Amino acid sequence: MIEYNGIAYSFRNYNCYDHVVRVRKDKGIKTKLFKPRNIDTAFSVISAEMQKLDHGLTKADTPENYDIVFVSKTISGRKVHHCGIYFDGLVSHCDRTAKQVRMESMAEFSATYEAPTFWR
Repeated sequence: MIEYNGIAYSFRNYNCYDHVVRVRKDKGIKTKLFKPRNIDTAFSVISAEMQKLDHGLTKADTPENYDIVFVSKTISGRKVHHCGIYFDGLVSHCDRTAKQVRMESMAEFSATYEAPTFWR
């Protein structure tokens, strides 16, 4: 999974969900790609689509390698979402501050968010 570290992050060109789809595709796991118009609608679309069983994603109680980790939090009344890929206790994700993909522990990744959900 470290082979993804350092890939440049940009919401329009390569965002956290693009990263999820790429990693899963590279590992032979089909995941539908959604291209929302802006960040405010991105996760409402993705979240709704993730829950449709015909798209092959089901919610899991505990994570397994290559599961999608989905987190959210409310800031000033606005819901903020993020996702990454779980692997051996770590999460590979697009770090907005660093403007690139990086890996961090599950605890670090989800520390400032509400309880994470896992999808496979």
